This record gives sequence, C-alpha cells and structure tokens, in this order.
Amino acid sequence: MNLWSIFAGSSGIVIVIMTLFQVSKIQINPWSWIAKNIGKAINGEIIEKVDKLSDDLSQLRQESEERDATTCRTRIMRFNDEILQGREHTKEHFDQTLMDITFYESYCEDHPKFKNSVAIATIANIRRVYEKCMNDKSFL
Repeated sequence: MNLWSIFAGSSGIVIVIMTLFQVSKIQINPWSWIAKNIGKAINGEIIEKVDKLSDDLSQLRQESEERDATTCRTRIMRFNDEILQGREHTKEHFDQTLMDITFYESYCEDHPKFKNSVAIATIANIRRVYEKCMNDKSFL
C-alpha cells in the first residue's frame, strides 16, 4: 500500500462522511459551510464595498429626508408670512401647505432631535386661518 492510495482512500471516506452529514437530519452542513467560507474569501472585498455602499445609501436617505423636512418648513413659514401680510390664497394652495405640514409633523415625530420649535405657532396660525376661510368661504 503506497502513500497515494492511503490519501485517496482517506479523503474519499471524508467526502462520503461530509455528504452524509449534509443529507442527514442533523443540522451540520459541511458543504454549505465550506462554500460559504470560500465565497467570503473570494468576494470579501466586494462584500465590504457593498456594505459601505449600503451605509452610504442609508446616510444619503436620512439627509434627503431631513432636507425635504427643512424645505417643507421653509414653505410653511413663507406661506404664513404671506397670510400675515394679508395676501389671500386659493384652497388648493392651503391644501398643499397642509400636506407639507402633515409631512413635516410626521418627520418631526419620527426624529425628535430635529428642531421643530420655530414652526409650531406658524402651523397653528395656518390651521386657524384655513378654518376661518372654510367657514367664511373666503378662499381666493
């Protein structure tokens, strides 16, 4: 018996045993484990880059939502300034501003660290004027 036949025989036995474990009801999956680790070794750099992209995308999404909330707040403040100057508005303009208010308040509720104090009185005034225009039917 030479060294090659011993090696071939023992590796064949190992392969058969690993396959039996893979098929059996025991949750030891050597082939899956080996394939997974080989995949990680081959694709490690790509996986790392994808994880970084995922983190960057998440951060970009957060920044975009904050920018949208800030834009809504700006439109809300400008609309209230126009009301305070005596400018009349259409119902559609009020409705659009009320949608901005809904988005803005929802964002503020979900992000308690976002500064909201500047818009609370403004939003209350817009809603008050809207109710008055609804009751008086005095939209532009």
